[in-house]
Amino acid sequence: MDDYKFRMVEMMHLYLSGMITDEEMQELQRWMDVAPENRAMFDRICEGKDILYKYRMYKKIDHRVAYERCEKRVGIKRRSIWVWLKYAAMLLLPLGVIFVMLRNNERKQPVEVATVDILPGETKATLILADGKSMVLQHDTVRDIVVSEGVNAKNSGGGIVYFADGNKRENLQYNVLQTPRGGEYRITLADGSTVQLNSATQLKFPVMFDKKRREVYLTGEAFFEVKKDEKRPFYVIADGVRIRVYGTSFNVNTHDRERVQTVLVEGSIGLSAENGGQEIRMKPSQLGEYRRTDASLNVKNVDIEPYIAWKDGFFVFENQTMEQIMNTLSLWYDVDIFYTNEQLKELHFTGHVKRYEKIDNILRAIKSAVGVTFAVEGKEIWISK
Repeated sequence: MDDYKFRMVEMMHLYLSGMITDEEMQELQRWMDVAPENRAMFDRICEGKDILYKYRMYKKIDHRVAYERCEKRVGIKRRSIWVWLKYAAMLLLPLGVIFVMLRNNERKQPVEVATVDILPGETKATLILADGKSMVLQHDTVRDIVVSEGVNAKNSGGGIVYFADGNKRENLQYNVLQTPRGGEYRITLADGSTVQLNSATQLKFPVMFDKKRREVYLTGEAFFEVKKDEKRPFYVIADGVRIRVYGTSFNVNTHDRERVQTVLVEGSIGLSAENGGQEIRMKPSQLGEYRRTDASLNVKNVDIEPYIAWKDGFFVFENQTMEQIMNTLSLWYDVDIFYTNEQLKELHFTGHVKRYEKIDNILRAIKSAVGVTFAVEGKEIWISK
């Protein structure tokens, strides 16, 4: 390979690593403008499956450590680390792949990487008893479980149901129900209230509630339908938020790293910070948001469908960002998401799709509307444009 082609390899490495200067970018652009096959080859490099895989490996490298090793190995005297890091990064990228593509620069169209079968989540969870024992639950397994003295549970196609003998106890014993990524489960508590857990969710609850109050702890997302009991108020503690329930149905989601969202479907609930503060009463079709950064609460009227459609087998995305959408899909399909450009996270999409379909149907819909490209590598999805 002549020096000029090697120089173009260097420019493309710098472009992929994000270290290219304006002058170098202009030089690369001039090369692409010389011939259509140069532009086509550059596009294949940026979008190709092999490059995305090796770029993922490159992103995991500690480049400062790599530079220091290189410095010791070849005896480079220390100078501006920024200059040398640029060339160390070039050497760490997949040279061989680009050399081959330059040598065999045929007129080919960019290849879109086909998705493999990534299946939707299913009904599965893990139950952890008060003594620490755990058991895997699935909807097609009928099982009777002795939870504690006077309390039994039955697992079947409708989820797990707790039964108590009716005698109130002062010493509470807690169980934990956990769903993994790609899982969901339904539980009926000892008081008859039901909770539908979405993916990557944990519910901690007493096997039998006491005489004065009913209180459960949630991390993740769940839909509650609470039995009314004026003598024993029902509370949900969810990542800094205390929800007082007055007999109602509502959805709680703590997955967002910035806020906890509560949507009321019917009835009435009171929202307050867990560490105290004024309680805000919510009405049906309202969204309550607790911001983690400043512990503030805000309530507003919303269309509740996008927030609760998951429990009925749908995803409803209303002008959501790519990051929000892919975070939701990653939990349900148990995949990891990567972006070749951080700006892609801010693209917006609106659509209604079925929750129990293969993921490639959803990706095609997003691609058609937004114009991005999805490359699937096992359980990883790379997004580029």
